[in-house]
Formats: sequence, structure tokens, C-alpha cells
Amino acid sequence: MMKKILNICIALCFVFAANAQKINIPIVEYDLNNGLHVILHQDNSTPNVVVSLMYHVGSKDENPDRTGFAHLFEHLLFEGSEYIGRGEYMKIVQSNGGELNANTTNDRTYYYELMPSNQIELALWLESERMLHAKIDSTGIATQKNVVIEERKQRMDNQQYGSFQEELFKRAFREHHYKWPVIGDPEHIRNATDKDVVDFYRMYYVPNNAVLVIAGDFQTETAKKMVEKYFGDIPRGSQQIKRYSIVEKPLAGEIRDTVYDNITLHAVFMGYRSPAYGSKDYYAFEILNSILSGGNSSRFKDNIINKNKATEIFSLSIPLENPGLNIIFGLANFGGNLKDTEDAINHEVDSIVNYYVSDEELQKAIATKETEIVMDKSSISNIAHTLAEYHTYFKNAKMINSELLNYSNITRDDIKRVAEKYLKPENRVVLYYLPQSMKKSK
Repeated sequence: MMKKILNICIALCFVFAANAQKINIPIVEYDLNNGLHVILHQDNSTPNVVVSLMYHVGSKDENPDRTGFAHLFEHLLFEGSEYIGRGEYMKIVQSNGGELNANTTNDRTYYYELMPSNQIELALWLESERMLHAKIDSTGIATQKNVVIEERKQRMDNQQYGSFQEELFKRAFREHHYKWPVIGDPEHIRNATDKDVVDFYRMYYVPNNAVLVIAGDFQTETAKKMVEKYFGDIPRGSQQIKRYSIVEKPLAGEIRDTVYDNITLHAVFMGYRSPAYGSKDYYAFEILNSILSGGNSSRFKDNIINKNKATEIFSLSIPLENPGLNIIFGLANFGGNLKDTEDAINHEVDSIVNYYVSDEELQKAIATKETEIVMDKSSISNIAHTLAEYHTYFKNAKMINSELLNYSNITRDDIKRVAEKYLKPENRVVLYYLPQSMKKSK
């Protein structure tokens, strides 16, 4: 009976995904004279609007001696401006029925407000204030330095397995700036001068290094006039945007190490060098990951967790502008042997390298991914974010309308090819996470 229900669910996924192929996200895009790229997606189905700005700056754009600046600015730009009091930014948005947030990655920084559609002009003014008149002063810098350092303690230093990404990336990358975490080094943040911080702001937080996306309930021509009003007279950045063009050499041999942490259950993390976001290999890897760990009928679930060789396991790619890492994580059972968990993972990885996946596995993984995309694009917030990233990384926001094809065109040959190319021992870092009590005193 359960198998019959599962087959029905899979069939429904196929139908949903097939219908999804017809989805089209209409956009209007253009550039202001100062270099700001503008993307408008009008959708009057609900009385809400998203106003967002993505700056093409992340941790990989930082000086190796001054890491954490991009993430510091994620916080600093909420301090206020010449015309917005300190700490008032969030209050203004929330008191007008909106919500807001920001996030930083290795490659970009993103700010957005979700507002009632009659507050679109307020949101545009607020974002223009951040770009032109942000309050970057000694008081705000000192305050947010402490906030960021404390955030690192809570999210990484005092969180079980919280350091895994930092530990993997610093071993997997020797030259590329992906080698340090987005949150940065506390000492770099403490030692940064006010001038260091202001110089970073003037370099990267300029209209010619940003994309403004408005999605939701508005009239396009009216929105264009508002954009010109609030952003048109912001000066173009006066400096050439500094980029670090570093091509990492092949890993050329497996790296193995042990991290002792404040944990109970032993864990293994594997980081395989992987393709850049947007490449055909990336999409094939996404489907491969779905076959390995996507849901209750995945290979990891069937062959490892259900056979009591691990208590939790997943495989995922981190979408990065340059080639990054695919991470496999296995959490051993209480009292279990971590090597048994690693051996079970290696067995499944070797199987997908050495043998073709079945048509059924492939089609189910594609249908599941396509359904995820359709559900994701039902939100104007997600649409705005996707449009911003596609422009920032590829200068092609229209890729949003071919996203489904990137997955539906993946073949069994593609899966086999990327598995053979990337999932090999000499292309990975393997970390054992063990309790501090197991560390031998010297």
C-alpha cells in the first residue's frame, strides 16, 4: 500500500513539473546613468511588494588581512543614515507593516524589504539612503564589531559542528579567498580601523556594483519614476571595483584530518571540489545529490540510515560564483564506529561513480527538483532574490525562465560524468569530528 502511495506521489510530481515548464516570469530591466541595474517584475495578484538591493561583494572580495568586512556591512547598513536615526531603520519598516532582512555570502550581500504595496516609495527611499548616506561612524562601527564577534561565538564557536564549513574550506582552498569564512576572523574585525571600514564602503557599496530588484504589486511606469527620483542622482563609484581573480589549483590528493569539538556523536564531513553555480556540471551535481540524499527513498536513506549505519546524513552543493565544495555529512549512531559510517558513504559514492543511475531515479530527482523550483517561484521574495543573483553572477536575469530546463535536460550520462570527474578521493577533504575528551594531551 505504501509503495502504491509513493508511486502516486511521484506521478503527481511529474504532472506538476510538466505543467511548470510553461511558467514565465516577465521582467523589465534597464540601467541608470550611474550604472545601477534595475529589474522590475510586476505581479498585481497580492497587495505586497519586495524592494531589494544586491551588492556584488562578499567575503571573497576582502583583503586577506581584513576578513569579515562584507558581513560587518550587512549589520552596519542597519545603523541608519544622515536622515534616519540610529536604530530607527527597522522600526520604520515594521511600523509601516513591512519586514526586512539581509544576508551575506562569499560572493554577494543582499538587502530587502517586503512591504504593503502602498509603501513602495518608502522602501525605495530607505534603500537609497543606505547607498548614499549610510551612517558609517565610530559609534556604529564599534557597536557592530562587537555584534559580529558575538555572532561568531554563537553560530560557530559554541555550536556543535558549527565550525565544519570553516574547517573544510580552509583545507580545500589554499589560494582562493573562499578559504576563510564569511563571518571573518575576530582579530581582523577588532583591529580594523574606521578608515579601513569606510574605504570598503566607498569601494563596493555604489550603484555601479549593485542591482535593484522590485517585485510585486506596482505599476511599472510609476516605479521607474520612483527609482529615478531616489537613485538617479546617486554618484557612480569613483574607483575601479577591486576583484581578486584567483584560480585554485587541483587539490591533487586527499586531505584527512580530525577536529575535536564539544560534541557527543561522532561525525564525518567530506568536502569535494565542485563546479561553479550556473554551470551544466552544477545542475547535474544537484540532481546527483537528490539521488543520494533527497528524501525518504534516497540511496543514503535506504542503504545507510535504514540499515542503522548512521543517524543522519546529507549531500549538498553550496552555490558559489566560482568552483566550490560539495559537502557530504554523516552522523554516526550513539556508540557507533565512525569508520563504518564513512565506509557506508564511500560505498554509495563509489556506486554512483561506477554505475549508471536508473531512469526511475533520474526522473524522480528531476521532477522533485522542478517542483521545488515551482514552489520557490510562488513567492515574490524568492523571485526577487533569484533575479538579483542571476544578474549579479551572470548578467542575465532572464535565466530565471530557463531554470527548469537546466534540470530537465540532465541525462544519466551527465550524472555519470560529473560523478567520475568530481567524486574521487584525490579531490576531497575528509574530516572526523570527535569529542574533546578523545584528544590526547601532549
